[in-house]
Parts: sequence; structure tokens; C-alpha cells
Amino acid sequence: MENHHITAILLPSWGHTISYCYLVTSCLQKDPTLVVTIVQHNLLLPRMEDALKTCKYDSMRLRIIGVGGQSFIQFAEALEQLVDGWKTVIIQLCDGSDKWPKPHALHGSRPSLIIFQMDSLVGGLVIEHTKEIIGPDCKILSWFSMVLAFMSDFLDEDEIPDGTQQENTSDQVVGAWKGSGDFSGRILKFPGVPDMYDHERFAYGAPQPAGAVQNFPAHLKFARAVDGYIVPTSVCVEPVGVPYIRDLLQKQGKQLFAVGPQALCWMDTAPVVLTQQVVKSFLEDSVTRYGSKSVLYISFGSIFFPVATPELVAALVDTLMALEESFPFIFALGSEMASISKDVIERVNSSGKGLICDFWVEQRAILQHGAVGWFLTHGGYNSISEALSQGIPLIVWPICSEQPINAALFSSGPDAVAIELMQIRAGAQRAPSLRGGPPITGTVEDASVEFKAVFAAARGARGAVLKDNATKMARALRAALAGELEDALVQLVKF
Repeated sequence: MENHHITAILLPSWGHTISYCYLVTSCLQKDPTLVVTIVQHNLLLPRMEDALKTCKYDSMRLRIIGVGGQSFIQFAEALEQLVDGWKTVIIQLCDGSDKWPKPHALHGSRPSLIIFQMDSLVGGLVIEHTKEIIGPDCKILSWFSMVLAFMSDFLDEDEIPDGTQQENTSDQVVGAWKGSGDFSGRILKFPGVPDMYDHERFAYGAPQPAGAVQNFPAHLKFARAVDGYIVPTSVCVEPVGVPYIRDLLQKQGKQLFAVGPQALCWMDTAPVVLTQQVVKSFLEDSVTRYGSKSVLYISFGSIFFPVATPELVAALVDTLMALEESFPFIFALGSEMASISKDVIERVNSSGKGLICDFWVEQRAILQHGAVGWFLTHGGYNSISEALSQGIPLIVWPICSEQPINAALFSSGPDAVAIELMQIRAGAQRAPSLRGGPPITGTVEDASVEFKAVFAAARGARGAVLKDNATKMARALRAALAGELEDALVQLVKF
């Protein structure tokens, strides 16, 4: 039987990339005739190769083509190199071979169908060129590695079919991300998320990665052009958002494949071995001294860090160090933005109370360790998925992008699994919250008070409820593997 070949281009972001790798390995298991090519920047290839070693799949049917330079560069330059590399690779892919035919759909279904899977935040930069090379009838699916609630921010175009609404949205979003947003206290609504004021929608803990802001209009055009969306979420995670967006897409003639969270691929079947001895020793020592589920894991992801408020990062560390009842913590500095002084690192690491890792850590292995009971995160969706798949509740410090929506979604309702930090807000977000609470000042004093209160709550009655909810969600996600998620994967493979 002839192979069918799907090609993907991914944003040079670890969260978007690793979750797609999980998806691809699942698809390869479902369909023995499928072959997949992933085009990604060379900077991420070593991590991808290491991560894939923990997954079960036929490695002869997956290839990764690296483009761009080998040394570290800024995100905008990496994105530019990725796009340029794709424009060269796509010509080569069209030549095809027996093993890697020209990208096309499932053999015998619609043999003339050309399928590409493009990251939602890079697809707009390459879709026109791709269709020039392949032809206008090729099919494009968007890899949308975020919660579906965020999609409604730019997808709903019912009342203005000519796209004017999206153009207005583009101006508003770009202005807000550049810090020049004109906020009026307007109430915004996202499916399944508590209502929020317009100034709460955008976080200013770090600048939006250069390239993402300038290219946002292209992202909106891409949303109008694609034939469907692949999203690593599920009804278990978004009981309101998934049905809402599926209905919205159906009205626009598009399909939705809710296939996640894909973190389940390795959490249950391919545990990751913790090889970094200093991390392993700290976790094991914490279990001995404080018991299981006693450690707070802190990470702001592979791109972000609250660079706009370094004094609040210092206050976070100081609060943890000063707690009467120790809350052992691992603080991973995974982003090039991350900056904590060597003096602070040495002070923490010599105290026995915490471990600051100024090197890349294997987050998946840490979250699987029985010592970890809480995750303080920026609220990136991949980090949230990896934690919830393990039943670990969250403390969310939104920094940028869609993270304020994620924080509100997961910290609300009777099934909440997170606590959202409020006094860490910067810029225009230092204003009242529609959800109430004390005035938001963003000062070190008020943030320190909140940190201490949240850590106490995490280890009290509120924390017990959130832990129970997170455990229930992990069970529901595993149950969905044989139902909702299985069906979505089968449909995707057959598309």
C-alpha cells in the first residue's frame, strides 16, 4: 500500500513543538501507511530527538528537517530563518520519492488532496508561498497549541463576513501587545472563561516575542484560509470551549480535531528518566525530609520570563526562603530571558530549601517525580497540560500572550485546578479585576503578602480541593484516551 505523507512546519517554540511530537507519534501508531516530515529550526532539533526517544513509534516513518543556523539567535531571527528554510524545503518535498511521496492524503480517500499541518503562529507567513508551489487546492490544517477559548479572540467573524472585524481585532491586539492599547473597561467574553475587563486580557510581564506582534495580521488571514484545526485539548479540559468552537468552525466549513492533551502519550506509556543528578538528589531528599508531593516546581517556560518585574521574582524567592514551614522548591531557568543573580542562586542552592537550575531541565521527568505537588507556571498551555496529565495543581503567573485567559480558565469554577496570582500584574493590568479582590498594585509589598497567602492556601483546605480536582481531571483525561481522544485521532489520520 502506498504511503501517504503529511508535512508540518512548527513555530520555533518548545511548547508548540513537543506537543506536536506527541501527536505525530500517536498518529504513526494508528496508521502504518503514514509518513511524516516536520520542518523546524535547527536550534530545537537536539531537544526534539531526545524527547522522541521516550515515545513509541516507527522512527523510519518520521523525519525532521532542520533549517536555519546552529547557534542561539533571537526569536524573530529564528522565525525568519524557519520561513526561509520552508520555502526551500517545500520545493524538494514536491519532488517526492517512493518512501516519501509528494505530501498527500490517505491513499484511496482523496488521492489528489495535499495536506500540510502548520503551526497557527507561523502558517500565515508561509501559506501563500506554499499554495503558489503546490496549487490553490492543497489542504491546510492549523496546529493550534493553545486553549480553544483563546481562538474566539480572532475567529468569530459572523457579523462582518468581509473580514473587517478581524482587521479591527488585529489593530487592537497589536496595539495592546505594543503597550499602546486603548482600554475602556469593556467586558470581554471567552467561552468557558470568567468575564474580564479589556485591560485584563493582556499581560505585560515580558514583551511579546518580536515577530509575533508584527505578524499577527498574517495569523488572522491564516485563520480564515485553513481547512481545519488540530488542538491538543478536549472536552475534559474545556467543556464549554470545545463545543462552542466546533460549532463556530462548522458554520465556516472547517473541521476541529480535539486530540489532547497529548502529554498523555508519554506520561503513561513512556516515563522519562531523570538523569540530572543534582535535580534527582534534591527531589529524593525532599521526599525524605518533607514527604511526597511536597515540592513546588517553578518554571516560566522556554521563551518567557517576567523581565518587566525582576523585583517580584526576587520577592517570590525571598518569600519562599523566609517561610516558617519550608516549602521546598525547584526553580528552572529555561528561557534565554531568565536572569537571577549568581549570588541569589548560590544562596538558595546552599540553603537546602530550594534549587535554582540555571540550565535546561527535563520538565516531564520532574513532573512525574513523586516529590512534586505543585507547579508555579507562566500558564503556557503545554506546561499546563503536562502538569494536569499528572494531576498536579497550578499556581499561575501570566506573563504574556494568551496566558491571562489560561489563568482565568483554570482557576475558576467548582472544578478549578489553579490559583491565579494577581499582584504580579504589570502595566495596564495594574487596575481592578472584574473578579474582585483587593486593589492590584503590583508592588513588592503586596505581591509578597499574596505569595505568602497563596503558599499557605496551597497547603491548606483550598489546596486540598485543587489537588483533588487535578487528580480527577487526570483520571478523566486517561479515560478519554479510549473514547473522545481516540476518535479524534482516527478522524485526523483519515482526513
